Amino acid sequence: MWLCDLPTSALNDHWPQHTFRVLWDEGHVQKECVLFKGHKDCWNQDSVTEEQVFRCELSFEKSTVLQSELESCKELQALEPENKWCLLTIILLMRALDPLVYEQETLRYFAALKAADPMRCSYLNDLRSKFLIENSVLKMEYADSRVVDLSQKGLTSLCHLEHLLLVTHLNLSDNLLLAFPTTLAMMRCLEVMEADDNQIESLEGLPPLPSLEELSLRNNRIQQASALRTLAVFPALVQLNLQGNPLCQTPGIQSELATLLPNVTTILT
Repeated sequence: MWLCDLPTSALNDHWPQHTFRVLWDEGHVQKECVLFKGHKDCWNQDSVTEEQVFRCELSFEKSTVLQSELESCKELQALEPENKWCLLTIILLMRALDPLVYEQETLRYFAALKAADPMRCSYLNDLRSKFLIENSVLKMEYADSRVVDLSQKGLTSLCHLEHLLLVTHLNLSDNLLLAFPTTLAMMRCLEVMEADDNQIESLEGLPPLPSLEELSLRNNRIQQASALRTLAVFPALVQLNLQGNPLCQTPGIQSELATLLPNVTTILT
């Protein structure tokens, strides 16, 4: 990832567009992007689907073999419904063949696998989260969207955020998240984030997001204003929703938050 903030003086308001070209000496690679008049950002991004980031391109022969293996595993699983290795193999084969086509079926096998192997439930929840986010990245690319909805997916972890660099609106509501990862720092274009109805207790470690203007954390587990201290260094944040958190029952909390976050003009408790 290469980022560049241009000073206003570098642009000519009379030109309809500016073309930027970045060159790497090694390998003589170059990337080009165009900033149109009236726009504040531009980018060049390699295709996730073309680069086969999440899976390898399969030949017809390999696909045929994997499809045959998948059917064999399903037959075995019908005979041994609680065979956890069989269930995991089915999930991985479906991911290799086509993650989007098999998405709903994969989720059903995950549910069966967690029931058969409760000792590894946390690992399986994170693996399930990883696969769902990969699918969302693929769908986002097909739609060329900068708005990503990851709500109501039962996510326990966040990954692959390096593929969401251009996203401006992110919905993480109604999941099972306990905290935000430090890798969220890569989302420099993020303007609105919803993380309602999770299990978040603190924002400690959350890096400053330079473009974030609105943050909603309704119905989480935040108990003290100090857990929000990191938001004081978010330069663009103007609206914060904390309704439904335990700290809202604290006497004088509105005044305490106003002192802690003087630049946030709207704080809902």
